[in-house]
Amino acid sequence: MDQNHFRALDSQSPFTLFLILILLILGTEQEVERYFDNAKTFILETKRSLESIRGGFENMHANMLSFHSHLMELQQKK
Repeated sequence: MDQNHFRALDSQSPFTLFLILILLILGTEQEVERYFDNAKTFILETKRSLESIRGGFENMHANMLSFHSHLMELQQKK
């Protein structure tokens, strides 16, 4: 590990103390697993949506390139 990793794990670091506080709060919450499951579902659905949007843009780009090549062929035949 480099020095940055050791510094992040420092017990006196405000970041580490904040994470410990969050973990203690989450540990006392009875329905924390349900919250994490909901967050996981939200993230996975967002990922799936973004992949779908990306796929749509890639298909649109491929169709535009194909259309452009057909137009160039028509111009060359003139």
